[in-house]
Amino acid sequence: MSSAETLLNIFLIALSPVLESRVAIPYGISSGVELPIVLLISFLGNMVPVPFLLLTMQSIERWMTRREDDSYLKRLFVRYINNLRKRGASTINKYGFIGLTIFVALPVPGTGAWTGSVLAYLFGIELKRSTFAILIGVLISIFIITIAAIWFSYFL
Repeated sequence: MSSAETLLNIFLIALSPVLESRVAIPYGISSGVELPIVLLISFLGNMVPVPFLLLTMQSIERWMTRREDDSYLKRLFVRYINNLRKRGASTINKYGFIGLTIFVALPVPGTGAWTGSVLAYLFGIELKRSTFAILIGVLISIFIITIAAIWFSYFL
């Protein structure tokens, strides 16, 4: 039986914008939590922010860009958005739904559900389609991460 603290940690790691399932799954497996539970909690944690991001990104961008100050946070946000537009433009413009799915599915830094949600907003992908693309991408990513984590555990 896994402790509530370990399960909460898995959820919070998966919920975080940088770590997501890339870290939550190996953490859960190494903590001795049963694999189906790790996968379910990681999936839920990874997907919770998606609808909120998709529904609030326009307001967040408007608020950040209308600020009169030249704060570090504003410069960081604008640089992030501009970089993401450049980085995702070719994939999303060329492949649309499939491109967003692949972008989210790649378990490498700078991709994932958080970044995919922002990309979906930036390129105007409709809420239902973007949510579904991100959901499929997260499932593929979880599969890849799980296979890699199990494979690497045999060598440790």
